[in-house]
Amino acid sequence: MQQKKSKKQRMTAEEIGLKTLWSLVQGAPLALFAVDQDGLIIVWNRAAEKMFLWEEHEVIGKINPIIPTGQEEDFQQLRNRALDGEIYTGMEIRVLRKEGSIIDVSISTAPLRNEDGAIVGVIAGLKDISQSKRMENELRDSLHKSQRLFEETIQALSAAVEVRDPYTAGHQRRVARLACAIAAEMGLPEDQIKCINVAALIHDIGKISIPVEILSKPGQLSEIEHELLRTHAQAGYEILKGIEFPWPIAQIVQQHHERIDGCGYPMGLKCDKICMEAKILSVADTVEATASYRPYRPAGGVDKALEVIKTRKGIYYDPEVVAACLVVFKRGFSF
Repeated sequence: MQQKKSKKQRMTAEEIGLKTLWSLVQGAPLALFAVDQDGLIIVWNRAAEKMFLWEEHEVIGKINPIIPTGQEEDFQQLRNRALDGEIYTGMEIRVLRKEGSIIDVSISTAPLRNEDGAIVGVIAGLKDISQSKRMENELRDSLHKSQRLFEETIQALSAAVEVRDPYTAGHQRRVARLACAIAAEMGLPEDQIKCINVAALIHDIGKISIPVEILSKPGQLSEIEHELLRTHAQAGYEILKGIEFPWPIAQIVQQHHERIDGCGYPMGLKCDKICMEAKILSVADTVEATASYRPYRPAGGVDKALEVIKTRKGIYYDPEVVAACLVVFKRGFSF
């Protein structure tokens, strides 16, 4: 008799498995819930209670309460995809909590099948990512602010040159536009083009060390004045070398008057010793300066400027850069 009683009390393997599975679901750190084919809640674990604040007895047999108003159709489409057998993981969505707040979660879903393998519902696991999303947004805002500050600083440095040298106002901006167009025509990557733009916008920063009388002097400069003016490339390097740019801006500014045959300044570099950004900047600088008015000469015009770089291609200027510059103007570029 006692033996028969113990057999009745003994749990089947299936019952043990179901109890174990239920314990795992309820003890899981992720919020887990399941819905049937009609979208009614059939499973709601303790982590879901903690995340969404609805207790199990409040939601079982009811439409999922976490769906924000106006998004019912979107959630239904997700449920239908899962009911069709689709599995997706790590999808970021926004859901509703009992007290009315909206939180960001990462959701993974899978079809819920019965013992015959037929799909009878959907099971989902959710992780609260609100804090990481807030940190991501704060970091993005901080980066945007830093970017704005960086751009404003570059504009301020560029403006400082124009105050000292009003006859070339806008020169650096025009050179930047042309240099970037040349770089794009050459197929350089976007980050390198950004580098060229920044360097071009401040390539004459060293002129703040040159007396205004020389910068604005009408007529030809004397040899001594010309030599003093030539110091602006190195002066620009000295000003910029202590600033932590994401690119070698100081080096590019220092080299923008170097020429590939070695006749440039301040170091007399040749060919591959000159960085590509400086080679592009030197062509753009020459074209803009030749085409524009200066106190000591009238404007030469674009045609003359292009003739200058064509004549000195392979001597002063990199042939690839010159070719790209000519294409840019052929396609309609103008200052």
